[in-house]
Amino acid sequence: MAASRSTKGWRSLPRQLLRDLRGLGGNERIAVIGCAVMVGSLLLPWYQSPISNDLVLTGIGGFSWAEGALLLIALATTFLALQGGGGYVPPRPLREWALFVAAGIWAAAIVVYRMFDRPPFTLGGRDEPYDLHYAVFVALAGAVIIVAAGLRMRPRERAKRPRAPD
Repeated sequence: MAASRSTKGWRSLPRQLLRDLRGLGGNERIAVIGCAVMVGSLLLPWYQSPISNDLVLTGIGGFSWAEGALLLIALATTFLALQGGGGYVPPRPLREWALFVAAGIWAAAIVVYRMFDRPPFTLGGRDEPYDLHYAVFVALAGAVIIVAAGLRMRPRERAKRPRAPD
C-alpha cells in the first residue's frame, strides 16, 4: 500500500531539514548558532537568590511573555535562515540582513528588559528581586551574534544589486 502525501511529508522532514541546514551560507549559520545560544540560555540559570548562591532560577523557571518572545524570535530567525539557504529572497523592500538585524536588536532589547524586570524572590513575606546570573549575558550574546550575522550579510547583498548605468 502506498503512503499518502501527508505521511510521506512527515517522514521526509528530517532529511529536508538536514538538506536545508547544509544549504546555509556562512552568515545564515552564524545566525542559527546565535538562535541556538539564545534558546540554550533559557535552560541555564538567569537569576540567583540574594540569600544563597545555590538558589537559582532558569529562564524556563521564570518563564513569562519575554522568554516566549525570545523563543518566537529564535524560531522565526531560524526559519528565515533556512528559507534563505534554500534560495528564498524576501520581497522588496525587505532584505534578509535587515530582518536578521531587527530580530537580533529586538531580542537584545527583551533580554535587557528582563535584566531590569526581574522576578521577585519571596522570603518571609518580603519580596526582593533576584540577582543576575550568567545566562542572561549568554542570551544577550546570542542576540548580538544574530545582529552580527545580519551585518555581515549586508555587503554581499549590496554586491548583488544591479547598479544604475553611469
